[in-house]
Amino acid sequence: MKRPLAALVAALLTTTVASAQSYPGDSGVGVERGIQQLNNSGQVGSVTLFQRDPNTRVAVILHGTIPGRAQSVRVYRGPSCDDLGTAAPTYFLTDMKNGASSTIVKAPESKILSGNYNVVVFSSTAPGAQTTACGHLYAS
Repeated sequence: MKRPLAALVAALLTTTVASAQSYPGDSGVGVERGIQQLNNSGQVGSVTLFQRDPNTRVAVILHGTIPGRAQSVRVYRGPSCDDLGTAAPTYFLTDMKNGASSTIVKAPESKILSGNYNVVVFSSTAPGAQTTACGHLYAS
């Protein structure tokens, strides 16, 4: 019994490393920022940016989501999650399903991490959905 389990774990680890290094010269390391809950949603997680010159892959992982429910994810211009304003989204990310979203954004990582953008998650994909989580994007 232990041998098949060890083989499965080894296969999963090998697959994970190979998929993370999908671009030539890519170390698979990204820049990670936290996502905080809004409106007492209980949804928290992280957003990780991976440079893909001239683009950026934005991966969002959120805990506390409802399995099977799609949630809109957007990037808004603004100084912080406390001041999102009413402007239109700057970037539309792939809808989150089962707590995960991954999107290639046509902008360099340095622009997205300029301190002028926030990742915002909504309770559903319906118009007027409530915000459930937000993460401010900034350089170290």
